[in-house]
This record gives sequence, C-alpha cells and structure tokens, in this order.
Amino acid sequence: MIPLGAIHFSPAQVAMLLAILTFGSIALALPATLTLAWVGYRRGFQRKAANALGYWLGGTALSVATTAIAAGQGLGWFAVPIGWIPTLLLAVALNPRWTPNAS
Repeated sequence: MIPLGAIHFSPAQVAMLLAILTFGSIALALPATLTLAWVGYRRGFQRKAANALGYWLGGTALSVATTAIAAGQGLGWFAVPIGWIPTLLLAVALNPRWTPNAS
C-alpha cells in the first residue's frame, strides 16, 4: 500500500540519515582531501602527521561545502567532482618544490 500523507521520521531515523550523508560525503571527498593531506605532510617540519591531519580536515570541509553548493544548484552526481576542484587547486598551489634550493 502506498502512503498518501507526509512522511514522518523519528529522531533516530533522522540521525541515521544525517550520519549516512556525512560519512558518504567524506568518503566521496577522499580523492581530493588525501592529496591535500599529502601536501600538508610534505610542508610540515616537526609534527608532519598533525600537519597532514589539519590539511585533511580543512580540505574535507572545503570539498564537502563545495559539493553541497553544487548539489544545491541541481548538478546531480556532477557535484562530486566539481567539489574536488577547489581542494585540488589548493593542493597544487601549496605543493612545495621537490628541490629545496631551487628558486
């Protein structure tokens, strides 16, 4: 039988949907955010792992926000790679040189 009224979700169902959307968006952002985390690791001096984690968190926030904005524009699944663009551009801009003495 098809329900003809409004759909009502319990608080537990809403929490489960939000958790699935959150973890799914983080998983879809991994190609761009892991690249930025690697750049952060290479740019770190003393605590490289902590620096990489900070870059990963910042890249995840940027990628998820950009994906949400693109999805809000009605781009469908194209919003996912579009959400990677700012994070990957940031990784390219912040990538240190391979040779430290190069000018």
